[in-house]
Amino acid sequence: MRVFRVTSSVMAKRHRGTAARVLLILLSAVSLLSCGGSSGGGGGQHVTPPATPTGLAATAGNNQVSLTWNASTGATSYNVGRATASGGPYSTTFSASTASYTDTTAANGTPYYYVVAAVNSAGTSANSSQVSATPSAALAAPTGLAATPGNAQVSLTWNASTGATGYNVKRSTTNGSGYATVSSPTGTSYTDTGLTNGTAYYYVVSAVAAGSESVNSSQVSATPLGTITNVAVTVDVLANRHPISPYVYGGAFPQDAPTIRDSGLTTVRWGGNGASTYNWQLGTNNADNDYYFEDYAFSALNNSADSSSTQFITDVKAAGGAPLTTMVMLPWVAQSPETSVTQGGTDNYHWTFSVSQDGACNATGKVDKYNVDAGINLQSDCSTTMVASSTQLNRTYFPLLDDSTQTCPVGTCVYRKDWATALAAAFGTGSCPIPNSSLTSCHFYDMDNEIDIWGGTHVDVHPNPTTYQELRDIYLTESRNLKTWDSAAVRLGPVSCCWYYYWRSATGATDTSSHGGVDFIPWWLNEVAWSDAVAGSNTRSIDIFDIHAYPDADTGGLSQSALQALAVSIYRDWWDPTFPSAAAYIRNDGFSNEPLEPMPFRIPRMRAIVNSEYPGTQFSITEWSAAFAGESDFSTALGDADAYGVLGRERVALASRWTAPSPFNPNYLALKLFTNYDAAHHGFATTSVSDTNNGNPNLFSSYAAVNPAGTQMTLLVLNKDPANTASVQFAFNGFTASSVVSYTLAQSAPTKITSASASWSATQNFAPYTATMLVITGTTTTSPVSSWDLNPDTTMVAASGTVTLNPKITSGSTNVTLSSAVFDAFEGTTACSGTISLTTATITPTTNGVITVTAGSTPGFCHFTVTGSDGTATQTEGGWIVVGNPAATLAKTTGDGQTGMNGTTLPTPLTVTLSAGSSGGTNTGASVLFTATNGGTLSDGTTSGTKLIEVTNGSGVTPAVRLTLPSTAGSVTVTAEGPYGLGHPVATFTETSQ
Repeated sequence: MRVFRVTSSVMAKRHRGTAARVLLILLSAVSLLSCGGSSGGGGGQHVTPPATPTGLAATAGNNQVSLTWNASTGATSYNVGRATASGGPYSTTFSASTASYTDTTAANGTPYYYVVAAVNSAGTSANSSQVSATPSAALAAPTGLAATPGNAQVSLTWNASTGATGYNVKRSTTNGSGYATVSSPTGTSYTDTGLTNGTAYYYVVSAVAAGSESVNSSQVSATPLGTITNVAVTVDVLANRHPISPYVYGGAFPQDAPTIRDSGLTTVRWGGNGASTYNWQLGTNNADNDYYFEDYAFSALNNSADSSSTQFITDVKAAGGAPLTTMVMLPWVAQSPETSVTQGGTDNYHWTFSVSQDGACNATGKVDKYNVDAGINLQSDCSTTMVASSTQLNRTYFPLLDDSTQTCPVGTCVYRKDWATALAAAFGTGSCPIPNSSLTSCHFYDMDNEIDIWGGTHVDVHPNPTTYQELRDIYLTESRNLKTWDSAAVRLGPVSCCWYYYWRSATGATDTSSHGGVDFIPWWLNEVAWSDAVAGSNTRSIDIFDIHAYPDADTGGLSQSALQALAVSIYRDWWDPTFPSAAAYIRNDGFSNEPLEPMPFRIPRMRAIVNSEYPGTQFSITEWSAAFAGESDFSTALGDADAYGVLGRERVALASRWTAPSPFNPNYLALKLFTNYDAAHHGFATTSVSDTNNGNPNLFSSYAAVNPAGTQMTLLVLNKDPANTASVQFAFNGFTASSVVSYTLAQSAPTKITSASASWSATQNFAPYTATMLVITGTTTTSPVSSWDLNPDTTMVAASGTVTLNPKITSGSTNVTLSSAVFDAFEGTTACSGTISLTTATITPTTNGVITVTAGSTPGFCHFTVTGSDGTATQTEGGWIVVGNPAATLAKTTGDGQTGMNGTTLPTPLTVTLSAGSSGGTNTGASVLFTATNGGTLSDGTTSGTKLIEVTNGSGVTPAVRLTLPSTAGSVTVTAEGPYGLGHPVATFTETSQ
């Protein structure tokens, strides 16, 4: 999705896939509706040719003609036609990648006539209006044009042109076109005043003499500086040290393989709505609710061969990327691509809802204009929902089964096992280590896509809203199966779409209340973790906990400048505990039990949940973007750069932008600042370190990292203020800087990264609307001999509850002694009025430390800092304790304190009663994990083992669990654990085996 906007009664979700549609989610009924649109994605979309270019202008020079025009939306290139007669034929054609071209093959004295047409994958536009020019050996264009910005002004200088009596200074606010003469000085300098600070201006100069004029000079640009904002940036290379995962610089469906290599894209995702019905044998998918439920050829990398998922993996690997594919969990996949009478063929009816066959609605906007027999899921009255029949589904889809041992219900079937075997072979060998984890395999799989909203996106094959239990069961089944088919599989789930569905299923609040009142993601993670525990110690069904994280915002009615301001500030949604959501439905509706819900605090909140419920599970974001002002707008480049910085600093394991930046847009260069800033594939350093600043986070951001040797620091400075220069005072702890090379992406020059070298200065100015990567050479004053981490750095605990951290050495062999652990002074809420203490202060390479944290009495976010030394360097590490509601209670009802002969079954069953109390939950439908911790077997009459999951009834009471004592004498302990989403209450039974 791109924008998730909700009024008091309606959430409108704009989603991606093969094409776009708006998904309306009624909070009261949580029903799912949709309508058409257009967006990039996983194949099957109808791309239209670009608009005809306008504003074509020609300037004659010496044996050349310079042409400029206005860019056409959607164009990927341009065809320039030339003729020697007015009106053509245009027998000479040139190709241009930008909205300008210089014809250097023109002969002096010959009149030439030019037109230009825009081109993209769908075709070529009509020709523009014609212009003409006659080259002549007249004046040479001025050279050496330079621009210096000032306060509301730009000063220009240039070299004199021989024979010139004057010059025309031309200005535009559009890069490469639209110039108007603003002055005609006789000298070689001019100061353009009365400008708007923060606006980029583009200049060219021509020479004039005796009624003739040269061609324009090369263009320069400058942005008036405005006032100065002072910012202090402090970087401490001995604080908050942790490795940055290389896989956070990812994207879905990049333009082509050369773009992957050039951009340095690390993770390349094959996903989106279209992937949920992908047929690996035919290379097709059904566009479903994204576009009229039609079957199309899937496409990736603008390469028809990459309709094959295995070829996609091969091509991505060859281009230097790590492919992330999607394992389909829906039971249907597309047949061959649709053909229709409308398109000059015959109707093969490979679409679900047919006007002629099914009586589907036949109205404007309800049928595909390219195939008027393909409609949406409305009956002929255009108001009643049509539920797909088996005839319709079998006409459009093939059944997808796990393997050939299952009975194929009709016709041709496709099998996941065969597909996974082929994918595993394509992935092959190689290592993709995720920092701070045991994951090294490159076989990355998303377990389908946004399964929580299948009832809207794939309503023909999944007409009902998804439920808690369905989302758990289908994931457990298919993720475990996948591991048997590809033993190297790294599985990502649940691939959840968005904020509302993090906490609710599509069925709504009743589904939550009937599952102990536990919000969906905490419930789902808890169920997966406990199901794996019951299955055995070698069972793990999830490797990376994955969500889609489009920062929510209300964008309706905002001006372009307001959208730009939102785009550069919105990623505070991901990390800032003081940032209230930019979406009213999150601020006002309060539909979850999560602490301080108006503050999304998205990444630490999610990491706290997963670290508390299923330790060892990594965290990823496989869709994100916030191009509120447009993909090509410079605000998107600044926002993207901010996002990449946050992803590395906040310990995300893997991330993939939807979609990968286009090389025609400035945000492509924002990615390259992190991956290939110098065209030699050098990028952001690999060890994140503490970077703090006192700037306004809406207008300024900075991120720092160092290389393993400690000889180089990369420091990204984002001046997101469109009007004011940032004067930054840098202070470093543990690092002495000597020189710097700056790589700058600026709104005034959005098509290139410019570099400059200098000796290090502690005070530097950064122009408005710029992203600057400082590559600083220097030395680390004191490097740690042993690095250590908090383990975990972020976790969740109930109000007044206790949690332990186990700091560990992550590199080196020297012991570390912890000297202090404190809640930070700025945290003044009662959530952070608890205690944090060093229980075991010494960390060795084989023994972790122990830090005991007791939370305060109210929900909130508490930051803490721990200090430790290896005898050489003192290192500090910070983290978050997310404090939830007070815990529910779990009382032993029957069965405690029994004695029996070894090997016998105790007469009284073990039961517990859950009381939700102030936890925000309910007593009904809560899962409770019973564990015989030191011997014995548990049974509920249906299932037996050392671990059982039981579900409470309407009174909060669990079913009867009986304990068979072990064959040896002694004390036997059985624990009963309540849901983590209700504070993880625990009750302990103690029995005696004689």
